Amino acid sequence: MAFVYTVVSDKDTHFTTALAQNASESENLLLPTALDGVNGNARSIIRGITVISDQNLDWQLVFFNSDTFVNADIDLNTAIASYKFTASTDALQVGGSGSYYYFKDGLNLPYLDADNTGELHVLLVNRSATGKNAGATGEVVIKVHMEPPGFGVNA
Repeated sequence: MAFVYTVVSDKDTHFTTALAQNASESENLLLPTALDGVNGNARSIIRGITVISDQNLDWQLVFFNSDTFVNADIDLNTAIASYKFTASTDALQVGGSGSYYYFKDGLNLPYLDADNTGELHVLLVNRSATGKNAGATGEVVIKVHMEPPGFGVNA
């Protein structure tokens, strides 16, 4: 059985801005030591994603392998993987109130921290026509479940 680490954003400091349709916010989330490039183990596999959100919106997560994120020169763009959640089919709300939950497991997305900063470089994109609120009414927490190399069925 594989060992999976979970990298979690903080609702108070990450993804706090308002986002219009197709707008995005990038964050660098600290990787656990077993996955960080600082310790020479920059490779891993994203096995699952959880998003907890105040708003029921279409979310897309785009993963990058360095702090530079999007670059106008596509030779220098560091995008490596993506996953999109659709509000109408993926969002779960318990008891008809409170937060919306989005889950996806069984993923096999390669991740490489190529700049060896010890971070998961992730871009959150609002794909809904409705804007994401800033602050307390637009809180989002992202949990990325990652497996180090050498584990799992492909070890």
